[in-house]
This record gives sequence, structure tokens and C-alpha cells, in this order.
Amino acid sequence: QATTHINNTNITMKFTACSLSLAVASLAVGFDGAMKTMAADPSNLRVGEKHASEASQQFGSDEILLEDFSNAIHTWKELNDPVMGGKSTGTFSIEDGVGKFVGQVVDVPFLQAPGFIQARTVDRGNFPDVSSCAGFLIELKASGPDYAGYRFSFGNARPPNGKMFALGYKTDVKLASSDEFTKIFLPFGDFSDYWDDATGDAIVTCKEDSTYCPTKRALEDLKSMTIWGEGVGGDVNLELKTIKAVKCASAN
Repeated sequence: QATTHINNTNITMKFTACSLSLAVASLAVGFDGAMKTMAADPSNLRVGEKHASEASQQFGSDEILLEDFSNAIHTWKELNDPVMGGKSTGTFSIEDGVGKFVGQVVDVPFLQAPGFIQARTVDRGNFPDVSSCAGFLIELKASGPDYAGYRFSFGNARPPNGKMFALGYKTDVKLASSDEFTKIFLPFGDFSDYWDDATGDAIVTCKEDSTYCPTKRALEDLKSMTIWGEGVGGDVNLELKTIKAVKCASAN
């Protein structure tokens, strides 16, 4: 009887150990599955990081109008470099349904380096949520000599280690002069809020470190949009028709 009791106890202990092993394995699988679910959920990623990853690009064909200069939605204002006696000059006007951004970027005397001019929205009107979209589509035309300092930015984000006057997410706009209007696509994954306020150049890009990618919250309310001529000396001559957020997921 004692032997039978010991054998039964061993069987019970082995069964219990087996059950515990299965439970632990089940928990591990569940945890792994939860982590994979979190990683797959776009709300758990910075939006720029999500859009920079080809594996997660599942965008719709919808678009959201942000500005149409034939019937302007926002109020725009031109600003020249005010720091250290900057000498750059420019104007922004809306004529014949087109936004016209014209000026010249020259060296800031104190810095011996090119300054900037910009045209930005200054009204407090609400921007639509574009967090389901892939990027901006701008219809525009550059005239005159090719200029390499065009940039576009939005918002007022600044990382903890960011430069004092570098606010918002910014990217370069590569555009050759032409007699015809063209459409330039600017993916959210090309924007960074860690850029140099002296040159306008990105210090660390979104692709290099997702910490500096646009967040979902920043895209839910853009707060502002800005067109720049910055960090490169030369003539600025842009005409703009529309600014849209594109490749947006359908509301349905």
C-alpha cells in the first residue's frame, strides 16, 4: 500500500508539473501574441515610423483638402529672418487663385550664412485630422533659376534636445523650375522635428530615429503649415495651387 501511495504521489506531481509547464507556455504564447498585436496596431507607433515601413503601408485613396488658393481656407503671412539683422526679403500674396511666394534669401551679416523667408498660416482655424493619411501632396510651380532651399513644415513640436527656434516637423522640397505646375508628394516619414534652426537641415531624420517622426497627435491637428526658402542663398519664386493630405484611409 505504501508503494502504491508513493507511485500515485509521483504521478500526481508529474501531472502537476506538466500542467504548470503547459500553463507557462500558454502564457508565453499569449504574451507574444499580445506584443505582436500591439506592434501591429498603428496607434502604438509614431505615425511617421508607420508610414516609413513598407510592411505596414495599407493606405486608402481618399484625400483631405488643407488649402486651395482659388478659395483660400487659411490666412497666410510672410516673415523674413529677424535674427542678427537678417537681410532676406520676401512677399506672399494670393492672385488669380494662386498663392505667390517671392523673395530673396541672402546671408545674415553676423552669421555669414544664408537666412530664410517663410509664408505660414497664422489663423487659429482648426485643421482636419490627417493621421490616417500617408503624406502631403502640394501642387506648385517654381520659376526662375533653380533654388535648393525650399522646405515645408507643420506644427510646433520640438524634441527635448531640439534647437531653440526649430519648431515643427520639417522636410526638404526638391523642385526644379518649370513652366508647368507639378504635384510633389511629401511622405510623413520624411519629416523630422529635430532640425537645425541655423540651416534648416535635419540633424536626425525620422528614418534614422523614429523618435523624431510625426506623432499621431501632431497629425490630428497640424496647427500650422509653413513654406520656406531657407539655408540656401538665392531667389525664391513659388506659385501654389493646393495643399492636400493624401492616401488617407476611408472614413467608411
